[in-house]
Amino acid sequence: MKDNIRLLVTIGFMAVLTLMFSLATISLLQLQSINTRMEKLVEVTNMKTAAANDMRDAVRLRADSLKNMRLIQDPFERDAEHQRFISYAGKYRTARERLVSLGMDERETVLNNQLQQLTRASQPYNDDASSLLMYEAATAETSIVMEQAFKLQELILGILGELVQLEQQKTQEALATNRRHYNSTRQLLFALTGFALLFSLLVARTVIKHVSAKNRQLAYQASHDPLTGLINRHEFECRVERAIQNAKTQASTHTLLHLDLDQFKIVNDTCGHSAGDELLQQLSQLLLGSVRHRDTLSRLGGDEFGMLFENCPLDKAVEIANSLLKSIQEFNFIWGKSSFTLGISIGVVPIDRSTTDIASAMSAADSACYIAKEDGRNQVQIAHMGDRRLQQRHGEMQWVSRLTRALEEDQFTLYFQPVIPCANKSRHYTHLEILLRLIDDDGTVIAPGTFLHTAEKYNMVSSIDRWVIENSMAWLAETEKSGGRPITISINLSGQTIGSPDMLKFIIDKIEETGAPAGQIIFEITETDAIANITSATSFMLTLRGCGFRFSLDDFGSGLSSFTYLKKLPVDFLKIDGAFVRDILSDPVDYAMVRSINELGQLLGKETIAEFVETTELADELERMGVNYVQGYAFAKPRPLSNHTQNKAPRLVLVSS
Repeated sequence: MKDNIRLLVTIGFMAVLTLMFSLATISLLQLQSINTRMEKLVEVTNMKTAAANDMRDAVRLRADSLKNMRLIQDPFERDAEHQRFISYAGKYRTARERLVSLGMDERETVLNNQLQQLTRASQPYNDDASSLLMYEAATAETSIVMEQAFKLQELILGILGELVQLEQQKTQEALATNRRHYNSTRQLLFALTGFALLFSLLVARTVIKHVSAKNRQLAYQASHDPLTGLINRHEFECRVERAIQNAKTQASTHTLLHLDLDQFKIVNDTCGHSAGDELLQQLSQLLLGSVRHRDTLSRLGGDEFGMLFENCPLDKAVEIANSLLKSIQEFNFIWGKSSFTLGISIGVVPIDRSTTDIASAMSAADSACYIAKEDGRNQVQIAHMGDRRLQQRHGEMQWVSRLTRALEEDQFTLYFQPVIPCANKSRHYTHLEILLRLIDDDGTVIAPGTFLHTAEKYNMVSSIDRWVIENSMAWLAETEKSGGRPITISINLSGQTIGSPDMLKFIIDKIEETGAPAGQIIFEITETDAIANITSATSFMLTLRGCGFRFSLDDFGSGLSSFTYLKKLPVDFLKIDGAFVRDILSDPVDYAMVRSINELGQLLGKETIAEFVETTELADELERMGVNYVQGYAFAKPRPLSNHTQNKAPRLVLVSS
């Protein structure tokens, strides 16, 4: 009996232990599953929130960009701002694609559809507004378009705010669900204490400790940057928002700082991203040690940091900012055998009753930081709303975008102007100079003088030259197939093109591909470009002359060293600078210059072309000088190349004695 009782007790005890162990195991597995789902949910929710915030920032920045464009007077500043305006649209699309890729529930899908509809509705107004601002349209018209654009942007911001709020609500609901599961599991463990108090307490203690640590970890991850340990952008914006509300209700003054490391890219490019990460970690600790305990330091992203000084007047904040500059200057980052001295640009903006919202405050701080970089880096700049320096290069950047689109959408077209032989020069072929034009969206024909400088400055002119070469050769080859009078074309090349290492191969490949006769193509290079790249220009000319091409030295006489370098350049034609040609009938100095250039060209065996010939009297005098060819409005204005017909080419006839 005792043995049976012992056996039953043992079996019962083992059954209780087994049951408790099973229940404990099931509970632990359930908690692990909950925490895993919670961790994934928080991660996805945070990523969605970050994407929505990025979209909201992009919309706000586009609105600010339009406002800034309206204030800009300098076209270069306007271009720079327009390029940023365009880049914000790209950031918006990238963030929206990232948001969609994370998956959406029914409510999120509805909000996303509303966003898409509003985005499509607002895009024409944004484009029209930027175009009107670029071309300095009437203020009333611009204001109407911008007002509509801003209304739609406010609607978009409202939906994005609702989306962010929805994600935060989902996070809170998930946390609440997690807490409920946690409480139920703990109650289950407490119930097991009747079977094995000691063991159940131990299990409960272990489970509680694990879950609490995991919850703290998740809460920390949701509000902190994983690399530096600083609070992240979302948490920082929440604190700035609270500071703005506090300033309005309690008449307190706070200060917001935007910090951007100078030359951080050098460390990344030189030593790798591991070095860059280590630098950010060290600088985070340095910055933390330089501010007050109650201040907030955040990593906003990349090499950008944010600081919030609560209950701190502007002058005190500027003093702290200058102290930060000094600390960064004295900091020496060492990675292996490399040593780096860094700087930092700081934008400062006060937060008081006049601060409208977080977007304007963050944008003002970022703008001030940008100005600090533009003014030489490693300095403090206090935000001044409407500073027009932020809009420099806007006109140029707008043209960069426009030219890129023109190349992609084939919006360039070719024109021509004939080169006419003088009466003393017979010729059995037609000579045309190929000219470039851009067809604007409204059909306006734009001459290259409007955009060529920008194309050269931003290294786009070689791509444009390639387009001209390819289409000119194709036209010439097609025209030659129809027979008739032979045609020689002159194609203008830029200095960047003659210095491009792969342009020779491109030209030779295209002549073989199109079948155009190389002997009927003359490349025109300006004297300034030829002299500036004398070695590469000479090599370029000699190589292509060996293939049958000919060369003309354009705008000859504009440089101070024209005669010195003329013998060194293997050109067939001299095109006399029109600045001298147009006034030879009234200016004896210009007359002497043109005559000297023509005589020198004839002496060196080169044919001469006078451009900008606008009257027959001027043409007569050039013919008497012995100039071989003339070109200008006296004979023909530039016309579309598609309108060219194989008519008999005009010849210059002397009409006055």
